[in-house]
Amino acid sequence: MKFSDMPYSRPDVDALRKQLRALTETLKTAPDYSAAKAAFLQQQELEKHLSTLSTLVEVRHSIDTRDTFYEAEADFFNAVLPEIQQAGTQALLDSPFRADFEREYGSVMFLNAQMELKTFSPEIIPELQQENDLVQAYEKLLASAQIPFEGKTYTIAQIGPLKQDPDDARRLAAWKAEGQWYKDNQAQLDELYDKLVHLRDTMGKKLGYGGYIPLGYYRMGRNCYDQNDVEKFRKAVRTYLVPLADRIFRDKAARFGKQYPMSFADNAVMFRSGEAKPTGTEQDTLNAGKAFYDALSPETGKFFRMMLDNELMDVLSTEGKQGGGYCTELIDYEVPFIFANFNGTRDDVETVIHEAGHAFAAWKNIHRIPVDTLLPSMEGCEVHSMSMEFFSWPWAELFFGKDTQKFKYSHLAGALTFIPYGTMVDHFQHEVFEHPDWTPRQRHDCWKQLLGVYMPWQKLDGDIPFYSEGEGWQRQHHIYSFPFYYIDYCLAQTVALEFWAKIQSDREDAWR
Repeated sequence: MKFSDMPYSRPDVDALRKQLRALTETLKTAPDYSAAKAAFLQQQELEKHLSTLSTLVEVRHSIDTRDTFYEAEADFFNAVLPEIQQAGTQALLDSPFRADFEREYGSVMFLNAQMELKTFSPEIIPELQQENDLVQAYEKLLASAQIPFEGKTYTIAQIGPLKQDPDDARRLAAWKAEGQWYKDNQAQLDELYDKLVHLRDTMGKKLGYGGYIPLGYYRMGRNCYDQNDVEKFRKAVRTYLVPLADRIFRDKAARFGKQYPMSFADNAVMFRSGEAKPTGTEQDTLNAGKAFYDALSPETGKFFRMMLDNELMDVLSTEGKQGGGYCTELIDYEVPFIFANFNGTRDDVETVIHEAGHAFAAWKNIHRIPVDTLLPSMEGCEVHSMSMEFFSWPWAELFFGKDTQKFKYSHLAGALTFIPYGTMVDHFQHEVFEHPDWTPRQRHDCWKQLLGVYMPWQKLDGDIPFYSEGEGWQRQHHIYSFPFYYIDYCLAQTVALEFWAKIQSDREDAWR
């Protein structure tokens, strides 16, 4: 079914609650495994349907945040979902037929269920609802951005290509224009995040954790590593990768004939002669994606054609559209959906390949039971997407033509230099939640200090106040919307680089 034809109507919450209560009771009193399994599978069907409806709302609202109908429906789900989450989880954990469930469906579902229970109590429902509303307000604020530049007005996504202009003065002016929009909205950005930090800290304390960090790890579904492991990883990044990334930027400064460290605007480009850009139009990029996936394997070819035929990608940057890109799943229809904001840069290609890496993995696993194991943990998900980027290299010329070598250099250098940035995002969030009563200025000062540790190649010279004054973290929507979701990218990037190395010697074996 095409995305535009997928129907939506608001679910009857009272009826849903009754069904879930009845299934939970059946699960508790089931006389045998067959009856317990039947109740469990019915609960899974309800969960899939509710997920599909809420995802339809999420996607349609993010495509146009000005749409009042889907804004109201998003508000509805923000209020309702916290009230009905975890229905039946305890009953499943307590089932006398747990061993039977584990034999058929594996033990991870129980590990995840135990973590899920640690993230919720009816006592924090008001905070969860407020958190949803604040995140929605942040995303809507960014989507509403109107940035004046050279007599025209741009969204945040649309000004992206101008921030990579080969002309030094024009590129710097674009960075200043974008930064000024954030400065103009500084008070609201500070207020939203301050409220989110205190809400999340309150939830952690209400659940008995003394603060948000343990709760944040549970909410991220981290079932095999903890804060100590992440701290070890951060130390390794500082020891090994920051010096390597620093060499890349020092070499670039020498090529550019500029003094090291360079400004944010100068570090945004890799080549004096201009960045690698996709050839042709947005449709040409999608056509190249189709040719790549057709050539990669029969399964990927079938998958990408299905995505195109069913309108399961919305990739153009339009007014009122939420920023960024993501992949999600419409489980009732057994399909994923890709959301992006093309802006004529190499990010368009990387995004469509990256998000399609997620989507292909989801499509291959769409029938998996239980629903919460359709995807692995988040760093596992990112391995799929980041590795897919490197698998596209043999077909890079389809996307970039004469700029292919520029793309490959930028992509590989970008993978290496991204890890220090992403690790800094994680370090910053730990500092914030260890000091929940910091003022906005103290948070900005922390970010500025961490820039010196993880990204010493950035010149904090005041040319672009928003960035040089330590406020640039406010454009990273994960920090507001998905706390602690960022080190996952860094962990996954290390695995993707292993795939890159394997691809150099035996691509077919790497794909298998």
